[in-house]
Amino acid sequence: MTQTLNKASKLWFAFHGGKFRGTEPYYFDKRDFPWVERVESQWLEVREELENLLKENGDIMTPYPIADMVTKPKRWKTFGFYFWKTRSHDNCKKCPKTAALLASIPNMTGGSLNVLEPNTTIRPHHGDTNAIIRCHMGLGVPAPLPECGFKVGNEMRGWEDGKILMFCDAHVHTAWNNTSENRYILLIDIMRPEYASRTTEICCHALSALQLGFSYQRFAFLRKYFSSKRSAAVLHKLGKALLRLRFLLKGQ
Repeated sequence: MTQTLNKASKLWFAFHGGKFRGTEPYYFDKRDFPWVERVESQWLEVREELENLLKENGDIMTPYPIADMVTKPKRWKTFGFYFWKTRSHDNCKKCPKTAALLASIPNMTGGSLNVLEPNTTIRPHHGDTNAIIRCHMGLGVPAPLPECGFKVGNEMRGWEDGKILMFCDAHVHTAWNNTSENRYILLIDIMRPEYASRTTEICCHALSALQLGFSYQRFAFLRKYFSSKRSAAVLHKLGKALLRLRFLLKGQ
């Protein structure tokens, strides 16, 4: 199920609840994006920076914060450069070529190095919105399907070193590595072209929803006093307003 962009799609956010029922394809055709070939041609430089990073500090990657998302906690880890347009300056300095490559991608909103350790599965889940296309570029793929792979909806694909997969993050998807070696990818998020003019708005919406969710987990009183849909919406709007101000001050 690989298709071109669906111009008539309706903007969807997980924060509002409800299952994603859009008609977006599971996978997008990378031939529609001229930058893909250029990025794929530089995959060895990205992998070299990854290898140097791990040699300097093998524990530098951070486990995904929701432990039950993975069959074996702390075995799905990331090293982030950009997250909803928010730049990690320290991490970008550690991998300057990778950071520069990400910054050169049109409508890029996120980028990170990811590892999925041996005999580990990322449980089925969906992303925050259908406004982005998520991309995986293989940097160290230990085996093809069925031992190591990725599934969106009902369609499975395997990663390949130096090749990019592009998919709709709003659809339910899962990944697994049933080998004895680590699987490494470069993850890239891009805003879909039809939503590019609303990038700041969408990034602020997603960031505010995520911050609210983490705040509910960390602070019990928020769950007690602000658990209704109305109060959550108020906090969400406040968070978006503050984030928009920060983006404005930074010229983003």
